[in-house]
Amino acid sequence: MPDLDDTAVQIARRFQDAGCEVALHVLDLQTGAELGIDPDAPVVLASVFKIFVALEFYAQVSAGLIDPAERMALDPSSLTAGPSGLSVFADPAVLSLRDLCLQMMSVSDNAATDLLLARVGLEQVNARLRACGCSHSLVVHDLRTMFDDMAVDIGFSDYARLAAARSGDLGKAALAQSNDPGRVDSASAFDPARTNRSTPREMTQLLRAIWRDEAAPPEACAKVRAVMAQQVSSRLGRDLPDGAVVAGKTGSLTGRVRNEVGVITHANGRAFAVAVFTRAHRPFERVASIEAAIATNASAAISALR
Repeated sequence: MPDLDDTAVQIARRFQDAGCEVALHVLDLQTGAELGIDPDAPVVLASVFKIFVALEFYAQVSAGLIDPAERMALDPSSLTAGPSGLSVFADPAVLSLRDLCLQMMSVSDNAATDLLLARVGLEQVNARLRACGCSHSLVVHDLRTMFDDMAVDIGFSDYARLAAARSGDLGKAALAQSNDPGRVDSASAFDPARTNRSTPREMTQLLRAIWRDEAAPPEACAKVRAVMAQQVSSRLGRDLPDGAVVAGKTGSLTGRVRNEVGVITHANGRAFAVAVFTRAHRPFERVASIEAAIATNASAAISALR
């Protein structure tokens, strides 16, 4: 389809102009029409992998293996680091497993993610991905491990020291080291061969399976769709036509990676699965232009498919 090929070239150029590389895939869930830019390239998921955890959680709930109302007592001092959710709590709390899932998906809570991943099992998550035909998608480690490994790769003893360096608490030299592009790019967290990974095409195929109730029992898929719709901050949602809604999951990592996958449903019911994975040319630069490009170019791809 030459018109779609031309659109893909134009979209790729606009992402370059915005300050990043891109791999993406957009799939019309009604017709199967698609548009891609390196759609089969391995990509770093960052927090996008939380969809996998939510899917397995609700599948195990559906199977009667987990009680979603089960409570967990949480001590913030022992939880995985993160900028939101339980990681920034000052006091101990008690939450149900389903509320942990809500935290994970709505505000991208890293601590809640690691607790749920430990509860459902990393191997069980990967087994469901294989059952869904996602042969290039894999959860390698939890977020605590990923962050600590990244810190070591950049030259710090653990993620707490890296965070302290980035805040300026360890001095100018440590601050510069913590954000050095060469050190950042050498870290395993930015190598899809060594971290949680997928491809844009596999992500849209998984979303299609969730929206068709094929990825897990129908009640589990419905729960995943509902919790994805509660995401607080969306890049894809910034350029929607009137009446359209998005259910998705963002992912960001150290100023270099900005992603989002989701399903955009128009007012007439027409739905499109979208997977956008970006890698900034320079970490922490041109953030606004890259995030705007995710929204506007997803809309452009959908318009071309319509």
